[in-house]
Amino acid sequence: MDLERLRLEQKELAQKVLVPTNCDDGYMPHLQDIIFSLDIQYVGNDAYVAVDARRLDGEELGLFVAKSRAGMEYVPRFFCFREGPPLLKAVEYIQEEYLLMPSLLIIDGHGIAHPRRLGVASWLGLKADLPSIGVAKKALLSYEGDLAEKRGSSLPILLEGEQVGSVLRTQESTKPVFVSTGHNICLKEATNVILRLSRPYRLAESIRSADQAARVYAKGETTKGVTFIKLR
Repeated sequence: MDLERLRLEQKELAQKVLVPTNCDDGYMPHLQDIIFSLDIQYVGNDAYVAVDARRLDGEELGLFVAKSRAGMEYVPRFFCFREGPPLLKAVEYIQEEYLLMPSLLIIDGHGIAHPRRLGVASWLGLKADLPSIGVAKKALLSYEGDLAEKRGSSLPILLEGEQVGSVLRTQESTKPVFVSTGHNICLKEATNVILRLSRPYRLAESIRSADQAARVYAKGETTKGVTFIKLR
């Protein structure tokens, strides 16, 4: 595995990521927009993908699961090359076969809040040519300060003096999540979307749904309301 080549590819792709400084220049969410929220669980190099499709107003459109191969073995900070390819396959398949066209992707992972500014949410947003948000359970970058307990409280995540993400309290007195722009959406709007979807749980309900479906499928079990898709 040529990690130096992958490192250079990350840096090149990171330069193509759109990070609007003015929110009006990027994606602006609307209640009828279709959102795909994605998560993966692994058993060895088998990737169990789940995609929750719903409108921003909460209308559920479908929950899909698929089995694929990981893009590569796990190497810290190169996660986008492992997780990105199977996620992209699932997004493209659902678009083609079910004619569900998302306006936004939300990925359980990081966007530009990454040492090389290219987490899986940015990689997928670029490859799918769609706005994307990364929302993770753990931070890759350090941050300072004490986060207030109130829902909606936040702290900046900085890289080289620039804010690349936010530590966000989605529920009072619970652990925060870590939100960053993936592609073509400002951090303010990304944060608003995650807060809107995070009721009544810590995680956005759509991400929570995808996470649970992927975990069940990885165990070889089934659950109601899930559509199984076969990726090429």
